[in-house]
Amino acid sequence: MHSRRPPFLVILALAITATLAPAQQDQERRLLANKLAQQAAEAFEKNDYPKAEQALRRQLVLQPGNFVVMYNLGCALAMQGESEQAADFIVRAVEHGFTDLAHVERDPQLASVRDEPAIRGLRDRWPEVLIAQAENNLKDAQRTFAKGYEVTRDEHLKVIYLSSFNPKSFEAVRAELARIAEWSQASLFPDLFDPGASRDDAWVVVVLPGKSDFASWARASFGNDAVQGNSMIAGSYMHDQKRLVAMDLGATLRHEFLHALHWRVSTRRGQAHPLWILEGLGTLVEDYDLTAEGALAPAVSWRTNTAKRIEKINKLIPLARLSSMTHAQFAGQRPLANYAQSRAFFLYLQQRGVLRDWFTEYQGSFREDRSGLASLERILRRSHAEIDADFKAWVRLLPAVPEEIKPGMASLGVEVDAGSGEGPVIAAPPRRADGSRIDLRLGDIIQAIDERPTRDLAELVRVLSGYEPGAEVTVSYRRGSLMREAAVTLLRAP
Repeated sequence: MHSRRPPFLVILALAITATLAPAQQDQERRLLANKLAQQAAEAFEKNDYPKAEQALRRQLVLQPGNFVVMYNLGCALAMQGESEQAADFIVRAVEHGFTDLAHVERDPQLASVRDEPAIRGLRDRWPEVLIAQAENNLKDAQRTFAKGYEVTRDEHLKVIYLSSFNPKSFEAVRAELARIAEWSQASLFPDLFDPGASRDDAWVVVVLPGKSDFASWARASFGNDAVQGNSMIAGSYMHDQKRLVAMDLGATLRHEFLHALHWRVSTRRGQAHPLWILEGLGTLVEDYDLTAEGALAPAVSWRTNTAKRIEKINKLIPLARLSSMTHAQFAGQRPLANYAQSRAFFLYLQQRGVLRDWFTEYQGSFREDRSGLASLERILRRSHAEIDADFKAWVRLLPAVPEEIKPGMASLGVEVDAGSGEGPVIAAPPRRADGSRIDLRLGDIIQAIDERPTRDLAELVRVLSGYEPGAEVTVSYRRGSLMREAAVTLLRAP
């Protein structure tokens, strides 16, 4: 008999309970559900499965659609010899959104259940089950994001898109996400598209809402603080729901999409990676350039600027401490600094040519080294103190990225606003200081310069900073339903 329950689903149950939207349950019910989830977790730790069952049955009354409660209840029953009932609850969990067949196959508490007819049936029809779950996920999302959304399915990525954006803009973004997936396979997740490994992967629903719909969703999901002040939520990938929601088509979407791919490959192995790795890799694709061959190459950004400022005052966190941070420590103590240093560190690995080798080593040794520190020492063949010293020197030499157009820099010579997520918008009739005319009008949405995406003002400034005044560039933009290009000679900013 196994003395301790694997922590993955108990922790996930607590996390889902803690983040339920206020509209779903009132405060009293939510607090009671949290309490019952904690009681069940403690009972599992003590091998008191009847007590765990009792708490979980009470929790299920409060949360009748929570698949994690159903799964855990199946485990509690299995450990009491109630194999048929246990299998029924596992099937119910799948019917309500549980998608990790591999976890069922390796969970020691379900050893007595895996040969039950209901579980064998699940295994045999799993691809069909995943498609049905994806369609249910889509229908649920459509209840929240109801009008003006187009549905697009991508069989290769196992993604269903629900988009409110202009169809041509969406197609450009879809191609960009495909490029990110290709880079991920080449540079990070080598088995991402392996036919055998990907067969059991769940589909993900990617929602791209308009500004008002996003604000309503964020408020309902995370509270009023999510749409105001410094704690605004720009997007989220919810792995339990297999759903991604992003307020823009740029850095936020890329970041959350990388999360979806990362969780996909780590779920296959039953691994939940720490936040410094999740966010360090997610932020890595926020800003990128294209090589001469058209491949994606993560680039320096405002986040590496932050890392440079931290290094300058000698406040970079030692790798041993950064890699051992809990979720609460990473997200709660100087989060912008933690995100910046993590992104810089994985850019360091990328530029050293060892990012993919490290991730493969890390996954293989995860049970002995959850932090990633030991695998880094093996791949880089240095102690963590030596890595710290080399990383610090590397950060010091990074080029700084302009965060605003300053006098003397290359400029489009027109006034732009941030826009609503698709790209910066021409905010005034183009009247250039040198009197020249350009094929841009008030309201045009700038989407790329020389095929380099410019989905927000920060990205536009970063891309323009790579040019000198007088350079001629191709500006891709949307005007109404038309996608156009204009040849523009860059001016010197006054």
